[in-house]
Amino acid sequence: MSNGSPAHHENKGYGMWLAWADTEARPAEAIFFPETGNRKPFRNPKLETLFPAIMTTKLEIISNTEFVALVDVFADELLDLCQFFVSQIEGKLPDTERLFARLSYASKLVEDLLDYHGAKNNQQWYRYRELVASILNFSEAAFTMKHIVSRISFYEIGADEAFLFASQLVHRFLINTLTNLCQELISETRKMGLKLSPTTLAREQFANLSTNRYLEFNILPQDLYDERQHIVRITTAYLNIVRDFELLGFYKRFPTGELRELIPARISEEILRKYEMIIHNLQSSYDTYIGRDASRSESSKFKALRDHISISLHLLELSGRLAHYFERHLYDVGRSGIYLEVQQLLAHLVNTEFLLDAIINYAVFSCNAFLTRGKSLAQSLLNQYIEHGEITVGVPVKLGFHSRPCMLVAKIVQHYGGQVEMIVAEDHFDASSILDLQWAGGKVQRENLSQVKFRGDARALADITILAAINYGEDTMGKGIPLPPELSYLR
Repeated sequence: MSNGSPAHHENKGYGMWLAWADTEARPAEAIFFPETGNRKPFRNPKLETLFPAIMTTKLEIISNTEFVALVDVFADELLDLCQFFVSQIEGKLPDTERLFARLSYASKLVEDLLDYHGAKNNQQWYRYRELVASILNFSEAAFTMKHIVSRISFYEIGADEAFLFASQLVHRFLINTLTNLCQELISETRKMGLKLSPTTLAREQFANLSTNRYLEFNILPQDLYDERQHIVRITTAYLNIVRDFELLGFYKRFPTGELRELIPARISEEILRKYEMIIHNLQSSYDTYIGRDASRSESSKFKALRDHISISLHLLELSGRLAHYFERHLYDVGRSGIYLEVQQLLAHLVNTEFLLDAIINYAVFSCNAFLTRGKSLAQSLLNQYIEHGEITVGVPVKLGFHSRPCMLVAKIVQHYGGQVEMIVAEDHFDASSILDLQWAGGKVQRENLSQVKFRGDARALADITILAAINYGEDTMGKGIPLPPELSYLR
């Protein structure tokens, strides 16, 4: 007999919590569990008692009067914050992470309430919903921007005065935009007949988070497992990310008149979120597998590399959030009716040209710049920690080191990121450069050599060995042949 406890069922194939929930089940629709071959009742009085809102599936129309009362309950903190935000005299606003975090939390709660009740599809509430969503977007962006502004002086990234000044401008833009949105939400609140109590907040409630004071560093360095291999893996990943991001082409700033043509045609929320996740994973991997050892001679390089990863991540968070806002709320996709009306209202409240400038000419451009600056750090650490080796391989039969063999060798070296040299007699050539390899090829041909040496990153050397064994991917007539699975990344 079952005792109804989770422990009694922990070996069941369909999970102990489902088994526990099933102890008092009643006949109803059955769900099939392939692990056990059994059908189990889907409905359950225990679950319906614990989660009544989840278990109730019948949709009902809520009256506007009822919904106003519901919004009154959930929007009190948001409206308190909005009134406080707009009541502050210019320059007196407590510009702190805590203010933006509370505004973000409060607006998210109200947005969820509105979305759960279908406000996006309601003429009376759509405008209100979009204003709340706008406050959520810009409060989260302001939180990220405040972090950048507050911490930039602690990052070893070589930030210049131009970046510091641009950061302050973008932060001020976000605050001004939030002020506009909060004022409009207060006005809309009155129109909707919602309660609007006087603000109860004071400046003292929003203390500053940032500081230059630190607790004593009193945890001893630790020797982490396989740290050397992880350093090689993470620095290689960094170099590959930089290579891919640079291909997006945001190494320069764009004139204002061209900005609208770039989103989403060349850069979009989807692309920015992808790189944000990639760099977030890289930073997480760094923090997990690379120890904080200030005693090692190259510790400053590690900190500087970590700082370049961090600033790039925050800039991608910012650009992704703002690109989301532009694409979702301001980009013309053929809206009409109430959707177009609200889009035009938001375009009036948000300086769209400055928004696009902040996304592209500040966040994306700066991200590209800092990622690129970190390349030399990653390269230096990679070359210090990789396993080095040397190989002797044959020259491509018949045609020598012409374009195809040189390109494939260079792509192998670039893929791993570590330094590799091609050695011809006494001369050394950069094996990551197609041009250098072609110069080397000319020397090989002039001296009628049948073999050359490669020295450097052992990972790249292993793949060059594989490539050389198949005559560098071509037959004796220079026609390409299939590459082995180990070299699939060259295709």
